[in-house]
Amino acid sequence: MSSSVFVSGKVSSVRVVVLVLLSAAMIVGDLQYKVFSPIRPYLSWLVTPIQVVVGAPQKMISWAEMHLDSREDLVYQNQSLSQELLMLRRQLQLFESLKAENVRLRELLDASQRVDEKVVMGEVIGFDQNAYSHKILIDKGFSSGAYVGQPVLDATGVLGQVVETSAYTSRVLLIADASHFVPVQLARTGFRSILRGTGDMKRMELMSVPHTADIKKGDILTTSGLANRFPVGYPVGVVRKVTHESGKPYADVEVVPLAQLGRSRHVMLIERAKGGSK
Repeated sequence: MSSSVFVSGKVSSVRVVVLVLLSAAMIVGDLQYKVFSPIRPYLSWLVTPIQVVVGAPQKMISWAEMHLDSREDLVYQNQSLSQELLMLRRQLQLFESLKAENVRLRELLDASQRVDEKVVMGEVIGFDQNAYSHKILIDKGFSSGAYVGQPVLDATGVLGQVVETSAYTSRVLLIADASHFVPVQLARTGFRSILRGTGDMKRMELMSVPHTADIKKGDILTTSGLANRFPVGYPVGVVRKVTHESGKPYADVEVVPLAQLGRSRHVMLIERAKGGSK
């Protein structure tokens, strides 16, 4: 048994030596005499599939790394673009706000130029939190000439009256408050009545309107100057609805305030003509 193993090992060693010598002879022959040049393309063709198989894992790893990096870059770029978009939208909102404020200031300036009386420009700095009272706080007090009963307007119409003053601020009761009444007249016909607030910022009521009165939807109501509460001729509201019900002595007339109640930021305080009560 041991002799056969020895013979087998000896044969294997001889084969290895023969293969090494044959390989060396082939290398020398190819280098010196280009023996394998004619068949080298065919040998390369046979070896190519092996090279592809061997190199495939590395290529797959490289492809995965490249696409993973690309995906991470896209995610980062998407996050950056989203943040930039939010910033641009914020700036756009600010620009729109500034544009709207500029329009309001121009309207207020135009309105103040149409007012014959002396005016003081003010700004709304607060709103009354009482749900049953509609008041605003402005940044003008008696140190600026504000006084109780003083009419207050915005760029589009009568806003209310000053009901309380301090040195640097005043509280204004809006015309929509249920306790507020404004003497008005119909701009188209001169019909006079009293406009009262309902507590609803978008609805007021015209009092004591006979069924025979010439009044219709779209009519403009202005201050009449009666009771010396407001100077005559300032726009107050527009008629939205006229209802005639049998059995009622007067027509129901709904009016929409023209002033931007609850939204105005800049206001005008009107100094009434001498002789009015303050």
